Amino acid sequence: MKISIIIPTYNEKENLLKRLSFLCKQANNYPIEIIIANSPETTDDSSKICAKKNKVRFLNSIKKGRAAQMNFGASKAKGDIFLFLHADVQLPKDFYTQIDKAIKAGHKAGFFAYQFDKESSLLNFNSRFTKKDGLFAGGGDQCHFFTRETFEKLGGYDEDFCIMEDFEMIDRIRKQNIPFTIIQSKAIVSARKYEDNSWLKVNLINGYVFLKYKLGVHPMKLRKTYKSLLRESV
Repeated sequence: MKISIIIPTYNEKENLLKRLSFLCKQANNYPIEIIIANSPETTDDSSKICAKKNKVRFLNSIKKGRAAQMNFGASKAKGDIFLFLHADVQLPKDFYTQIDKAIKAGHKAGFFAYQFDKESSLLNFNSRFTKKDGLFAGGGDQCHFFTRETFEKLGGYDEDFCIMEDFEMIDRIRKQNIPFTIIQSKAIVSARKYEDNSWLKVNLINGYVFLKYKLGVHPMKLRKTYKSLLRESV
């Protein structure tokens, strides 16, 4: 079983420096390909970082936006499984064997529980919600994976969603009764936005934007609202 790890990037040089050594080591041990689906608006040296790694395919996406870049990467992928990874998220060491086990158990898709890279009782409270299926489960930081057949059947990510494309995808999986699982080996997620803002502020904004998404507000308006409230680039 070959896994294609697809990483959408936009000026992610520093995060790629942190991620690629681990991923390349895993690619030496398992049938894995690593695809960087880079934004056409990137201005940093991400391509030079990737050029030094012979296990990494660096591709410039035709369109910008995370959904479009992930779909572009998938269109070039050769794997049986597509695993989508944000550049600031660290996969657990046993991700390959856990996905292999999940697929053999009959699941067609899934994602990972996670913990933050900073120890905090409030952040630990948040991470507990990623262990079970629920209203807020399945965000992109949870590292979606799909069989190739399932991803193609779903038509990929909806490129109209410049934000919340992850939740929109999981909503479709639920509606179509596609069997999925939550792997309990935890990914490690950056706590940066909580440090730049506050735990309360981030959670209130996330909840507010998520509610507007559920009410059918247009993705461009959601993105504008999020950017105006939170000190973070989207």
